Amino acid sequence: MRRLIAQILRWQAKRVILKNKPTIVVVAGSVGKTSTTQAIATVLSERFRIRQTIANYNTDIGVPCSIFARKFPDSLKNPLSWIKLILKNEVEVHKKQSYSVLILEIGTDKPGEIEEFSWLAPDIAVVTAVAPEHMESFEDIDAVAREELSVSEYSKKIIVNKMTVDKIYLKYVNSEELYNYSRADIKRVNLKAEDLNVFGEHSIDGVAASLAVGKVLGMDINSLRQGAKKVLPQPGRMSILSGIKGSKLIDDTYNASPDAVIAALDYLYSIQHVQRIALLGNMNELGSFSARAHRQIGEYCDLVVTLGEDANKYTANVAKKRGCPVAEATSPYQAADIIKRQLQEGGCVLLEGSQNGVFAEEAVKLLLDSKDDEKKLVRQSARWLSIKLKNFGKQE
Repeated sequence: MRRLIAQILRWQAKRVILKNKPTIVVVAGSVGKTSTTQAIATVLSERFRIRQTIANYNTDIGVPCSIFARKFPDSLKNPLSWIKLILKNEVEVHKKQSYSVLILEIGTDKPGEIEEFSWLAPDIAVVTAVAPEHMESFEDIDAVAREELSVSEYSKKIIVNKMTVDKIYLKYVNSEELYNYSRADIKRVNLKAEDLNVFGEHSIDGVAASLAVGKVLGMDINSLRQGAKKVLPQPGRMSILSGIKGSKLIDDTYNASPDAVIAALDYLYSIQHVQRIALLGNMNELGSFSARAHRQIGEYCDLVVTLGEDANKYTANVAKKRGCPVAEATSPYQAADIIKRQLQEGGCVLLEGSQNGVFAEEAVKLLLDSKDDEKKLVRQSARWLSIKLKNFGKQE
């Protein structure tokens, strides 16, 4: 049923694109896609009428749903729910749409999936990074590079992050119009990192990408600067929240990969606080690369709490050998309890982790100063809370 739904949605999306002929920007890459997509949308909205990816709808079903601004049905397995959605889309196909630019995130779990989005024929493709991802499906980083940069096969222009896409991989770019971006682009619009509302170098990269796209589309420097200042952190992506005991929580729990975690740790250790604690949850789907990646993170640690099998096995051991205080947890609830006991007044806590089996956002929830901020956390829908209940049982 899923394949059939994807085919119908794609057919509808292709027709609405043909009718309205929007400029299409796609965002690919190993890390930072969602934050970059949202940053591009924020900056481009200074000049253009835009429509952007919903949350992280970057699959064969999610991309068409974003084009129609449709959230997934509550019951994904109910055919009637999808039929209703498809019928609503069909009405929209025949209407003139209000947007002139589509900004879409596209993702991959295995070789060949980026190619499946060729029907979009993007005007601009942004590649955020080439780094370890889904290494259970990719044999090495070179294979990841071939997959992510294959977006250039069907995109008119491609923009890559020259800091996180090694130049040795540019041989996989098949485009006559190759541009690059870096954090230096922030200075070129007369801004400093301190002027922005995002935190950490990898978050700033997303703003830099938005400036590069805006420049290619002809935006003036004033519009670029104003748009960049309006970019905000996305839930679970270097989002700063107020914690108990006057603490500062850095919520980076949406997902975790080696490069992103290291960048987050760099930010944690760059700021002055009476105490700095890092909750480091498992980085999932790294396959044979997992042990090395978790050991690498352990070398960065100061005062840490690990969460999950590989984090406890590899990250914790390396951190202990460096003489760091380490506590191991098997659930986000246990991790939160450990942090509560160790947390000093005015301390700072970075919380990292992938989703399945980790769900470090539940530790964030228990450390919040105000329950009102729970709405700012990732994966808080009834469906996700049910999954977490099955993973960890009822919190005691």
